[in-house]
Amino acid sequence: MTVLLFFITVLIWGTTFYAITLQLGEVPALQSVFYRFAMAAVLMWIFAGVQRTKLRYPRDIHLLFAVFGLLLFSLNYVVVYHATAYLTSGLVSVIFSLIILLNTLFYWIFFSEKPSLALVAGGMLGISGLAVLFIDDIHGISMGGPVFIGIVLTLLSTLLASGGNILAQLLKLRGINVVSCNTWGMTYGSLFLLMAIVLTGEPWQFSRQADYIMSLLYLSLAGTVIAFWTYLTLIHRIGAPRAAYITVLFPLVALLVSTYYEDMHWTGYKLLGVAFIIAGNFFIIQRKQTVATL
Repeated sequence: MTVLLFFITVLIWGTTFYAITLQLGEVPALQSVFYRFAMAAVLMWIFAGVQRTKLRYPRDIHLLFAVFGLLLFSLNYVVVYHATAYLTSGLVSVIFSLIILLNTLFYWIFFSEKPSLALVAGGMLGISGLAVLFIDDIHGISMGGPVFIGIVLTLLSTLLASGGNILAQLLKLRGINVVSCNTWGMTYGSLFLLMAIVLTGEPWQFSRQADYIMSLLYLSLAGTVIAFWTYLTLIHRIGAPRAAYITVLFPLVALLVSTYYEDMHWTGYKLLGVAFIIAGNFFIIQRKQTVATL
């Protein structure tokens, strides 16, 4: 069961980046993300009700829930949807895997977990890998170029997701269980997205194309509800350090999908850059306490 849970999580998160590309086009990204998390929130409320999970909390906890939802289940995904319009989904997933480095740095800042030599080595490998990965594009890159915009948006999304991880840890320290945290986080995230759509004044749109509907269902049910449940179950079964290897492996699945469906062309530099980033992630998670929570 543990092995099955591990591979289910890797396969789901490795394919969600390509599924996001099927959401682009006819429907604004803001609305697509809202549909995704509104559906996921409803499913989480049903699941929490069946499990009889505690959902009543004081106002100060709800403030944390709201910020958690804004960062992890709202802004983060809006930005990554836009990033996928500029870069292939596989490259977006590789950059996003640097969340391990950001999480580690934030834990040092907020929870006084001093970085180890492994962190320094992993960080240097990760940053070097990112540079090598796009070395083919650097000579023609411009401040307004699509590659530059895609990189910046993906890094911003990773930063927002990492901030959400810090909020998740704070909620955990306050004794909040995972189901309650995700239920309220997705609910608040959906509400923020709804308010943003109303404020922008964009007319509501929805695509009846099969690709759009199937990818939306997949992202809501598998990519959000199931994958978060399998990942968190793994943490309880084998501990966070070993479960964190998912963060290293899912970019490989995303790259394979991107190569097949998006005709991503490989070069020696891309192979070397991916190898550097993955090796850096391995270095970073060789710690007594990992901070790689997705």
